[in-house]
Amino acid sequence: MVDLLLALGMALLCVFVHFEAVLLIERLAGSLRSVRMSLLATWTGLLFAHVFEIWLYALAYYGCVHFGLGQLQGVETLIDYGYYSSVVYTTLGFGDVIPGEGLRMLTGSEALVGLSLIAWSATITYGRISVHQAQNKR
Repeated sequence: MVDLLLALGMALLCVFVHFEAVLLIERLAGSLRSVRMSLLATWTGLLFAHVFEIWLYALAYYGCVHFGLGQLQGVETLIDYGYYSSVVYTTLGFGDVIPGEGLRMLTGSEALVGLSLIAWSATITYGRISVHQAQNKR
């Protein structure tokens, strides 16, 4: 039950973080006059949001392992947790690190959250490009 609550809590936290990042990025990018700078600010902001969310999950894995809630075979350092989290978040799934009993739900939910937030970011980027293209046609 703890693993399910942790997975849900992390999903909600990352969606909240991403939502707030998107609002901030929209304000910043919308205030820029240059199309290139606006697109660069959008892309860079979204990239930072994803990296931050990956590290939130990495810290969750680290905490779970160190409090005895689960195990990750082949992970020793904080960088390894970050690596594992980035592989799961982006749904690459190399298979070199295997989650134990207590971390399977968190791992599965991170993949779903990562896929959803990456798609959301792609939609935002596409929307910003479309707006600029529409303005250029006028």
